[in-house]
Amino acid sequence: MDGIAAFKRIFTFLIAQIVLLITAASYLTYIAMHHAGRPDMAVAAATALIFAAIALLVMRYAWPIGITGVELFWGTSVKQHVERLMLPALAFGAGAMFLTAGAFAFAGRTTVARLVEALLAASAIGVPLIVSLLLIVSATRRLRAYRKGHAMMEAKLEQMPELERVSVSIASEEGSTDTTVRPDPQGFTFAGLTSKPWYEASDFPWVAAFEDAVDEITAEYEALREQHADGIKAYSYAGLEGDFWQSFQFVTRHREMPERTVLCPKTAALLKTIPHYPAFRDAMFSILEGGGVISPHRDVSNVFLTMHLPLIVPGNGFMEVGGLKREWKRGEAMIFDSSYHHQAQNNSNEDRVVLLVDFLHPDLTDDEARWVHASRL
Repeated sequence: MDGIAAFKRIFTFLIAQIVLLITAASYLTYIAMHHAGRPDMAVAAATALIFAAIALLVMRYAWPIGITGVELFWGTSVKQHVERLMLPALAFGAGAMFLTAGAFAFAGRTTVARLVEALLAASAIGVPLIVSLLLIVSATRRLRAYRKGHAMMEAKLEQMPELERVSVSIASEEGSTDTTVRPDPQGFTFAGLTSKPWYEASDFPWVAAFEDAVDEITAEYEALREQHADGIKAYSYAGLEGDFWQSFQFVTRHREMPERTVLCPKTAALLKTIPHYPAFRDAMFSILEGGGVISPHRDVSNVFLTMHLPLIVPGNGFMEVGGLKREWKRGEAMIFDSSYHHQAQNNSNEDRVVLLVDFLHPDLTDDEARWVHASRL
């Protein structure tokens, strides 16, 4: 089961962790109050703290088991929050608990010692609890977005009830089936689409015209760089650090940007020859600066394929999709499925420039393509 059902399991685990942390805090408070001034205070407190530390360690090592699910059903940025915040917070909490237990067992009973022990115990619970509460806010927003998105998808499906693969995909995403249609993309997965990392450019008849016009497209990019450099912006996605990946957008999220297409008429005319234009995720000049590395990630959904038409290729760089590497060669289009894990590296000292287009998967029927466009996937 995928989508909402899988996300709810992650959500439930996070709630359970918060409950466990609050329970641990309550129990430690009870021990401190119930055994205050008694001879067995040190032993009782140390024992409770050790058990609390073990519980924190269990949570610390439970998260990595489901970290792929966090990325698939929640997002790359949240995966990074878990790795950079949650795991260190739980490890810190466990360490602080063990340290406090040792202090109770071996330190003196001075007021200062007890104050330090109380602060350690409070931080051991408080730090992971704060991180957990921040994530639960994010999770609540994500769940609402899931439900809103599915409501929109189902509403559009009611207008096209004959779209069986759409229906199957939604059912899988809702977790109402026993099987999955997910090859491995992040986000919504469409049933029945051919899935492979790389495609032959020759299988797409419209690509040849792009390859034949590579000099004209390159000239338009260079003129753009010379006269409208302010339109080239840093491209961002969750997990990308730095501004070495830049873009000039023609289409974004199914929306044509006419004030930009008018600046590159040849490129714009060719983009309009791609089936279902402008139902693209992105169409843009993509600039990867010298030394730039785009770390491995997945794009959302499998309804798009991606074309790279290399315009400026300094060499010593590559795309890797699903573990398979290919080098950019000027004028030779590359087509791949970006729902697979993929990365890019420019190991030269100069910019690498490609025309990048995320276009609809050719296995989609015309009606399915209209549904994707209407749903803004």
